[in-house]
Amino acid sequence: MRALLLIFFLIKCFLAEAQFIAPFQGVQNQPKVQLDYWMYNTHAGNGSTNQYPVVAASKADMDNIFNTNYSNTTLVKSGKTSSSKILDWQSSTELNALGITPPNSGTFFAMKVQGTFIPEVSGNYTFTLESDDASDLTINGTAVISTYLGQAVPALGTHVGSINLTAGQKYSFEARMQQGGGGYGMRLFWKSPIQAAAPSSYASQLPANTYFQSWTQNLQELVSNPDMDGSSAAKAAPSAKYIQTAFNNYTDGVYWINLPYVGPTQLYCLLNSAVNGGGWMMMMKATRGTTFSYFSTYWTAVNTLNPSAYSRADGDAKFDAMNYFYAKDIMALWPDIAWNANSSTTGGSVNTNGSYGVWCWLQNNFNNGIRITPINFFSSASKLFFGDAKSYGGWNGGVFSSQSSVRFYGFNYTNASNAQVRWGFAWNENAPLALYPTGDEGSNDVSGGIGMNYGSYSAGDYIACCQDYTGINRTARVEIYVR
Repeated sequence: MRALLLIFFLIKCFLAEAQFIAPFQGVQNQPKVQLDYWMYNTHAGNGSTNQYPVVAASKADMDNIFNTNYSNTTLVKSGKTSSSKILDWQSSTELNALGITPPNSGTFFAMKVQGTFIPEVSGNYTFTLESDDASDLTINGTAVISTYLGQAVPALGTHVGSINLTAGQKYSFEARMQQGGGGYGMRLFWKSPIQAAAPSSYASQLPANTYFQSWTQNLQELVSNPDMDGSSAAKAAPSAKYIQTAFNNYTDGVYWINLPYVGPTQLYCLLNSAVNGGGWMMMMKATRGTTFSYFSTYWTAVNTLNPSAYSRADGDAKFDAMNYFYAKDIMALWPDIAWNANSSTTGGSVNTNGSYGVWCWLQNNFNNGIRITPINFFSSASKLFFGDAKSYGGWNGGVFSSQSSVRFYGFNYTNASNAQVRWGFAWNENAPLALYPTGDEGSNDVSGGIGMNYGSYSAGDYIACCQDYTGINRTARVEIYVR
């Protein structure tokens, strides 16, 4: 009986251990980064130049060096690696750690690396490829960098090339280097559009480790199969536009966005392409009130208000997207103003009839195309004039009141009266048809837009007197988005 009990006890322990261990067995996560490589023996291994020169002097020479139809070129090893070190090495020790041994003790060889590049932001990416000796970089078949000469590995940034890329799209890249004699190495780095436009000095709320102007290897952009779909903090995406493009997702909702400095943050995102292609992230929303008047610190200081109120429901809220996201475009929806208000047929800047059904404002490249955090923008812009207010689609004679002169449209408008506005219009009637900057701005009587001093409105339209057109003349709800 004791023997039977002992056997029963041992079986139970074994089963319990098996049940405990089972979830951890047989689970192998594939590397997110996958780079393919090929190592060649060249110049017959002895420096022969009867088929091509020691160092490539042109793309044709480079192609010949990698062509195994030439007897002097043979493939000695190929494989895959999840280490980006294969794009940044300068010794046999670094290559040996990846299981790669250069032939001929590091002379007369060539290497090719291929992979997938998925940019986190849209715009001009600048790459640097430095090698000993010749090297070149192509992206989707387009030559970006071509350096065909003998050299020691130069400093990063010596040889550069730029290409316009779209966030979330997959691009194939190929980096090649060939070695004659002497030292050897290859270094591939890049700067995103945000990095290239980053300021050279930082305010205390934006420490220097937030964005680097120096060259980087952003491993997330080398991921072959992206999973940053914004569905969780662990999968926080770099932007709403990235979610839309990388995952073909056009469904509005709350997503996790990996903001600089603060990390994964939940934000409401408009992925529907109805407004200028979509890809928008909410930075602020205002109910019909005075919370976000012109002199409110919410426009210029690092703070938030009701950050968990990230739906489109009526209310006041400011989110960290306004504090930390480097934005290029800005857009506003006016939830309590219909797209066809006052018999308008345009809906403002964008006709949202059939989608959101509300009045819309849009200003792409609000900082001349240079990405900037909204709080830094509103802290530094001064009377940033974009044009005649009556020519701006967001006015269009449907919603906002007007007067005959000044007719300023832009950002951070100030004057001698109380007509300051963070984003919107300035009007007067004392010098009819005298347009900014020549109009009389000393006694503006009408104001409209977002972040107003008149009435201390968060947003809306205000008439003191003397209008030539009467709009809604009240406070209004607004949602402000960036991308």
